[in-house]
Amino acid sequence: MIRLPFYVFFIGGFFSYAAIFFESPAASITMSVIGMTLSLYIWYIISYNRDTHLKRMLEKRFITYDEVREQKISLNSRFWVILYSVSFIAMNVSGLLVIKALLDNIDIAAQPPVMEELVATLGTEYVLFSWIFFISGILSLFLYGKLITMLYNDENKIQTFEGKRRNMPIIVFKPLSILLMILFTLVTYGLFSWFMRYRLASLQRIHNYMEKNIEKTESVKDKEEEKRVEKPEEIAKTLLLKHSDILSSTPEDPQRKEAIASLFKDLGELKTEQARSLLSTLLSKELLTENEFRKLTRLLV
Repeated sequence: MIRLPFYVFFIGGFFSYAAIFFESPAASITMSVIGMTLSLYIWYIISYNRDTHLKRMLEKRFITYDEVREQKISLNSRFWVILYSVSFIAMNVSGLLVIKALLDNIDIAAQPPVMEELVATLGTEYVLFSWIFFISGILSLFLYGKLITMLYNDENKIQTFEGKRRNMPIIVFKPLSILLMILFTLVTYGLFSWFMRYRLASLQRIHNYMEKNIEKTESVKDKEEEKRVEKPEEIAKTLLLKHSDILSSTPEDPQRKEAIASLFKDLGELKTEQARSLLSTLLSKELLTENEFRKLTRLLV
């Protein structure tokens, strides 16, 4: 996961809106380009983190490809971010060219011209850029809604499946209304879009932090389980050493009977072949008598 620091959002938002307060066209355009670049960079990083998380969940089988298809979860949100970036750039560039054409050819103090005179004065390029601005603006709104669907609403679905299959709390509780998100963004002149991206980045950071803690806990439990569950070969070696000492130090009754009983009890931890092999080893070392060996062998059947 790639972390997005707070200052990236602050700088991006500042340059995006500070441009309108500068009279110098060069300064205004430069700030707009910096703000737009950071804006699209943030979208791409958020989508990269989302796609990486989904890929990891599929690899660990916390969600299946069938569930992804059923829930209509997109596997690659970065493709849509690239489309949005192209549309967004086209909208901003064409908008700047339309404004430049108006400022260069229309006297604001004079009486506003009618549409026919405006088109005749500005030429076909103005009409072309106006159409590009209009079409790319509509397309940008559609793709913006698509991004919210994939980066927020799909995350809700992914976390729901993940929460069912591991001890992972869900932090994206319910999907958002795409129409309301678009409306808020338009009303706030894009400020709401910055808020949404900051919220998405924060949720990803929190989820990643919880995921790492859970994985650490699971890793510790797995290691403890491995230590607790020894391999049969290791158990056999441990029992051989243990009972070699016990049998060699208890040659006579009544401790001998207790030692044989303890040996038989521990043989239950081994498979039959391994238990017989252990008894044969003890017999070859003369730690068991022939009679004891036969009795224990019969009890193993």
